[in-house]
Amino acid sequence: MNDFFWTTLSCVKGVGSKTLTELYENNPFLDFDNLYDYLETEKKKSLFKLLSFENIQLAKDKAEKLLAADENEGIKVIPISSEWYPNYLRLIPDPPTILFAKGNIELLKEKQNLAVVGTREPTVSGIKAAQKIAMTFAEMGYTIVSGLALGIDTAGHVGSLLANNGKTIAVLAGNLTEIYPAKNKQLAMEILEKDGLWLSETPIGQANMRGNFVKRDRIQSGLSIGVCPVQTPVKGGTQHTIEYARKQNRFLFTPIPLAQDQNENAIQGNLELIKSGVYVLKDKDSYQTIHQMLQEKKERLDLEHKNRFEKKQSVKPGLENDIEQLSLFD
Repeated sequence: MNDFFWTTLSCVKGVGSKTLTELYENNPFLDFDNLYDYLETEKKKSLFKLLSFENIQLAKDKAEKLLAADENEGIKVIPISSEWYPNYLRLIPDPPTILFAKGNIELLKEKQNLAVVGTREPTVSGIKAAQKIAMTFAEMGYTIVSGLALGIDTAGHVGSLLANNGKTIAVLAGNLTEIYPAKNKQLAMEILEKDGLWLSETPIGQANMRGNFVKRDRIQSGLSIGVCPVQTPVKGGTQHTIEYARKQNRFLFTPIPLAQDQNENAIQGNLELIKSGVYVLKDKDSYQTIHQMLQEKKERLDLEHKNRFEKKQSVKPGLENDIEQLSLFD
């Protein structure tokens, strides 16, 4: 695939994730040479104006500078066309048009991802539970995804690193040259040292806005086949990730809170989840049941990606016409 072409398109002002995803899904072989033929043939007047020659040239310059700046920081730029772009993230309604990754990018091809997330103000038992859940699933072969925030996120990353050969992906709200929160900079460095990965959709130089945290939450869920909110109040950032998990059709489950925490604000959202009927992690046997459910979810996501993206990518331009002509001689 022409990754520079799609990186350039992502740099065109006004081209959002919906436009870019639809273009790529329906026309993965588009490039600088055939773009305008396609737009003219399909009578895409609005896109013709948006992707004018002048706008493309400006975007090319921006893309080149973007690639150079990230290369200097050891950051990989990953457009939606890239072989490194995570399959399941490509399926969500609003996938990032471009990703920035630092560390073990092989993890981006990993399909056994589980998001372990939660409140920044957990109970002591919540921290222990997050570490145990992350470590257990990491030892079962799952890569643990979380947001590097204080509290449950931190415990999830730590738990994964405690497992034998455990791997974790830290999804940052800001750009990869500015670790936030600063208290977790050492943890972030340990993640890289132990073959983990940092991931973000925020480019170098862009300020970390409040809205970036909500956007980050959709990536955590989108990367994963399942989401486990270990502890969450009824209102809070974790609720965004839960809502994204539902919209993205990911497997959602929660540990059963300990009796000693029943009145704590940190678990009131979990109690609501249990009332709504999500699967509950109760004991050791639950891990295997959840594993089976996650594998079923994985199979469905694999099939969806194959139907939406892989079939179109396997047929090169012109081949469809050749096949039609050959059929005349059958």
